[in-house]
Amino acid sequence: MTENRQADLLVRDATVVAFDGTSHRYLERGSVAIVGDRISAVGPNLAVDAKRTIDARGCIVIPGQISTHAHIGAHEGPRLLVDAGRRDFVRSGFLHFLPARRSGGPGFLAPQDSRASLRYGFATLLRHGVTTVLAFGPAGPDGGETMLAAAEEFGIRLFWSPLVSGGRYWLGDDGRVEREIDDKAGLAGLAKAVAFVENLKRNPRGAVCGTIALDEYYVSTPALRKACKEAARALGVPFTLHFIEQHREFFDTMQSTGKTPIQILAEEGILDSGTILAHCIYHAGHSLVGYPMVDDVALLGQTGATVAHSPVAFSRRGVAFESFDRFRRAGVNVALATDTYPLDMFGEMRLAAIMCKTVEKNFEAAPAGAVFEASNLAGAAALGRPDIGRIAPGATADIVVVDAQSLSFGPNPDPVRALVHLATPGMVSAVVVGGRVLVENGKITVADEAEILASASASSERVWKHFPESDLQGRSLGAVFPPTYAAWAERTR
Repeated sequence: MTENRQADLLVRDATVVAFDGTSHRYLERGSVAIVGDRISAVGPNLAVDAKRTIDARGCIVIPGQISTHAHIGAHEGPRLLVDAGRRDFVRSGFLHFLPARRSGGPGFLAPQDSRASLRYGFATLLRHGVTTVLAFGPAGPDGGETMLAAAEEFGIRLFWSPLVSGGRYWLGDDGRVEREIDDKAGLAGLAKAVAFVENLKRNPRGAVCGTIALDEYYVSTPALRKACKEAARALGVPFTLHFIEQHREFFDTMQSTGKTPIQILAEEGILDSGTILAHCIYHAGHSLVGYPMVDDVALLGQTGATVAHSPVAFSRRGVAFESFDRFRRAGVNVALATDTYPLDMFGEMRLAAIMCKTVEKNFEAAPAGAVFEASNLAGAAALGRPDIGRIAPGATADIVVVDAQSLSFGPNPDPVRALVHLATPGMVSAVVVGGRVLVENGKITVADEAEILASASASSERVWKHFPESDLQGRSLGAVFPPTYAAWAERTR
């Protein structure tokens, strides 16, 4: 590999998971030299005069992790849903707190400090080794300025545009949740998203990249979906949407069209290598659907589309992706995502492997290399960015240093197998994004972690305190989501 005698940053003496143009390779006692925002050289014992050096002995250096789907924030609602939730919503956990009341009144998240929540989410991603993220989120009253400012503060590469929504959910006073389609509002939202991306092209803003994100397949029309995809193609940016994450999406589509949702998107011309389907759980052939008459997975594989797989969120609701290996065998680009807290790609990798082995009843399923590549190369392909997700000369300098010197990790003959099954965010020692060292010695360098946590905690406590105002019966948080154990009480004689 080519050396460069001068460098701005040298990461040295590590086990480097380097890319040789075709595949990742192990480079023992390896070093990575960085000039500006690019990797200039990768190799053993580089003779480089560097302005700054990170001694990575005993560490594993991996490409910056790429999350192809994330809701960035403190996740005040999802934190309530583990082992709990309304049974009538079955597996759709988000419907516990998102719908607004038709009769008015504050919503669940009304008391949230959105800036504190977003800063916490970005800090978490960065501290956990995620260097690129595709975020779902509305623009808010400030047109997305809070989102963009937080991304710039923490230096993460953000793919985002104002979320396009073709409808919404309403919570009635009788407790029922109703879906409402609003194509006009969807098209107006698309116009704003297009204007945002066009302005971003004229006036670049840090590491922010454009996308077209449609909130949900289930609250959109064919016309809106086609318009969104056409806009994304014209702009040369990815198109993404939530897709069949609720079982009702499959059955309602079958009832109204006689076709599966994947068949519908294929007919609409939505599916190609520039489309990212978030979740894609309830397809024909899934055990919770019970409709084996169509091979949806094979059809999806023919299109070159990507599935953003978030195993943590769904396993908490008792749902498995069926399966990581099945989709990959069919030719689908399966990339990993951090849909819910703690926004931890190591946890997503581990659960992706375990859930697939369990579903397939095969201990050789979801091999570590394939799962690892879903956190980097697959995400880069989904976003159309061959310069990220790899450690190679000329690539963008996004790298993560993982400290392997811990009892929980221990000695291992295969670093990537160990990373997939044993690594935790606490082992991340350094994170470099575009040549900037944003985490060093296990601490974020661009912000005060204690302040970030305190602000997010205050925001969350405020949301939970005001829970009765958004609950139909005015119940307390503890009444709806009882704690595992009651509070300590002194006994009286």
